[in-house]
Amino acid sequence: MSHDFFDFCRAKTQRRKERKEKRRRLGCNGFTLIELLVSIVISSIVLSSLLSFMTNMLTSERREQAKSSSEQEIQLALDYISRDLQEAIYIYDADGVQAIADQLPHAREADKVPVLVFWKPTFLAQDRPIITIDGTTTTVGCLTKLPRNDTCSQRDYFVYSLVIYYLIKDDNPAWSGAARIGRLELQDGIRDSNNSRNYLTNPAPGFQLFNLSQAGTLKEKMNAWEKADTAYNPQENPIEVLVDYVDPSPSDRTPKPLDCQNISSTAQLVPANTQLANPLQINSFYACVDASRNLAQVYLRGSALMRLEQNAVYSDSQASYFPSLNIQVKSRGTTSSKF
Repeated sequence: MSHDFFDFCRAKTQRRKERKEKRRRLGCNGFTLIELLVSIVISSIVLSSLLSFMTNMLTSERREQAKSSSEQEIQLALDYISRDLQEAIYIYDADGVQAIADQLPHAREADKVPVLVFWKPTFLAQDRPIITIDGTTTTVGCLTKLPRNDTCSQRDYFVYSLVIYYLIKDDNPAWSGAARIGRLELQDGIRDSNNSRNYLTNPAPGFQLFNLSQAGTLKEKMNAWEKADTAYNPQENPIEVLVDYVDPSPSDRTPKPLDCQNISSTAQLVPANTQLANPLQINSFYACVDASRNLAQVYLRGSALMRLEQNAVYSDSQASYFPSLNIQVKSRGTTSSKF
């Protein structure tokens, strides 16, 4: 009897231990449905926050990179324009650009607005390859020969060039879709030093030199300039793009242009603020020009956001992403220069 009782007690104790072990295992390895749902919600919040943080970091980094690129390109473009203008012998103001607008390449094309138009001397080094008027190829230094031994004179030359900077906004797929600045240069041919009526090399198609022998003031003479009878050749003298990602925002959404009267009492805004002079109605590239003093203040505004957003428009709250610079240039050249 006592033996059976002890067996019963041992069995009961064993079952109690097994139940405790089972409860222990369930307590360590099991989760209730509510616990699982809470865990999922917390994990989702953490992951969402991390993803949002990473996205904001990447977006901010891309914006800063775009801003830095735009600032550098705007600075380089203005530096180039400044060096170009320093050599000018005459810079057209708004009256002048309007007077010769129909004579310029791409005249009155609504997607190309002439902003800076000026004359300058262009240096042609003696080792530069060139085509003579009879079609042969030689170098500038061999256009003329020394009289006694018929060897090349190795002479450098200067010729006059008409330079035009355009503000361009079109649908050309090769570019960003923002506005851009293009430069076009038309060079005179090299003339015979013994007879300036004779050319050793041909001028650019359509090129004709200004005429200072006619009556009137210097401004009147320059504003009377006309192209040659020959047509311009866009293949031979194309517009070279200086900088892309120029702000294409409409002028009524952007800061007002500089007051040209602060630069000079006779300075004029180019292009003039009219539909005829500026059919694009964009003021991200313009100049204040005093033709009588060969003085120009050039303004340029880029758009970093156009690198990231297709239709980005200027706003004061994001002005830092539309970097702008301006520079004043006083030309060193004069129309009395002889070469």
